[in-house]
Amino acid sequence: MNELTSRYASALFSLKKDSNKLLEAQKDIKELIKILNENPEYPLILSSSYLEKENRLEMVEEAFSGVDEEIKTFIKIIVENNRASYLKEIFQDFNSLVNEYRQIKEGLLYSSIPLKEEEISKIASSIAQVEKCEIELKNVIDPTLLGGVKVVINDHIYDGSIKHKVEQMKLTLLK
Repeated sequence: MNELTSRYASALFSLKKDSNKLLEAQKDIKELIKILNENPEYPLILSSSYLEKENRLEMVEEAFSGVDEEIKTFIKIIVENNRASYLKEIFQDFNSLVNEYRQIKEGLLYSSIPLKEEEISKIASSIAQVEKCEIELKNVIDPTLLGGVKVVINDHIYDGSIKHKVEQMKLTLLK
């Protein structure tokens, strides 16, 4: 976390924690992160010096009409302070703060094909027993795995992929 994004994320975290709307805010923020991933140019537009501040604030009002009012106001403050280019990082830092508070770890579940929700849940619950906390996994398709799955949570890697097993066999045979 960089200091600037951390301060903004902490402010939003405190606001939502005090109003007991942390989970709803996290859900909204995750959707906003997804939108920003799909539209990486949007923060650049909101930070453009070619647009008047009022126009940028109107864009926020229109684009985020379905978002919680406090979050929308928060985004407007970020835009007013010419920090729109940091929106995604601020939201990611906020999400990390909420996960830390809720004692949840997020990770990536790599597989060669898309997995069903119940398969993801089973894998998450198995890893939760090892990690001794709740786990949330996002499925990422990696065709190089050939089969099986690989899970990355922070700096832990659980690799049950065929690719990994083939590499292990190769190392064993070369010894």
